[in-house]
Amino acid sequence: MPVGDITLLLRRMATQSGAARKVTYDEVMGLVYDELRRKARGFLRSERADSLQPTALVHAVYERLLQDKMSYADRRHFYGMAATAMRRILIERARRISALRRGSRQTPDVITDDTPAVAILADPDLLLAIDRAMAALTPDQVRLTELRYYVGLTIEEAANVMDLNVETAKKRWRVIKGLLLAELKGWEPSGL
Repeated sequence: MPVGDITLLLRRMATQSGAARKVTYDEVMGLVYDELRRKARGFLRSERADSLQPTALVHAVYERLLQDKMSYADRRHFYGMAATAMRRILIERARRISALRRGSRQTPDVITDDTPAVAILADPDLLLAIDRAMAALTPDQVRLTELRYYVGLTIEEAANVMDLNVETAKKRWRVIKGLLLAELKGWEPSGL
């Protein structure tokens, strides 16, 4: 992916409005679309066939970011905002699904240190519990969690987006998982 091209387009977009801004935004999305879709596909792989599809998730992110009319400093900022948008979309969806399932008495497992992100995203109740647990995190910890769990970046990719060295990102990720585990201790699905 041409990193410099994305940043140049984002900077150009910051000076534009109206139709010109949308054209430039579409160019940015053309450069990042395949990567976002690949990440969404990986996360949604465990979902049922009739559930949210990767293309639909990426299109929802596209619409959300386009409506926000934000200016992005660079590709790192853009990916961060895409992660936040993806998280919000998935949380909204999880709330709807959880509301429908409340009477099922189905109890998902609590996150463990090695719980894959795809398992978290596949369980609406757990996804909502993690979202609530993230309130105990710092903004940088939230950003790393969003990049890992909601965009599906590897620790190396997330470190790059956050401009961290990989070892620092790994240490922070271990701390984050510990904090999330502590927040989820004794957790039970909502509505039971």
